[in-house]
Amino acid sequence: MKLCGVCILTDNAPRLAAFYEIVLKESPVVEGQHYGFDNAQLAVYNPGQVNVVYDKNMSLMFFVHDVLAEYNRLMQAIPGIEITSPPERKPWGAYSFWFLDPDGNTVSFIEQRELEG
Repeated sequence: MKLCGVCILTDNAPRLAAFYEIVLKESPVVEGQHYGFDNAQLAVYNPGQVNVVYDKNMSLMFFVHDVLAEYNRLMQAIPGIEITSPPERKPWGAYSFWFLDPDGNTVSFIEQRELEG
């Protein structure tokens, strides 16, 4: 079994897609209220009459090469972005920062270290 992607259901697909276009540095493929980000295997979709739940229990996590550069980029590109955890080394060893998308989903950027050996 292999995960083929993630689809975020929302009541405002254009707003959420515009946010992820900046975050992912990728223009989505748009078909009606469906916005697909192929490189990230992420879709944003409004199937109609979605009740967006603001108590979230998942996080989207992306590997990046330079956490600090991405943090600075997003701070400039998205005024008012809600950072929930600034860039720091976590107790489990990951160097990352966390932020919220406009629907309240947590997104993490994690610095991917080169494998030694």
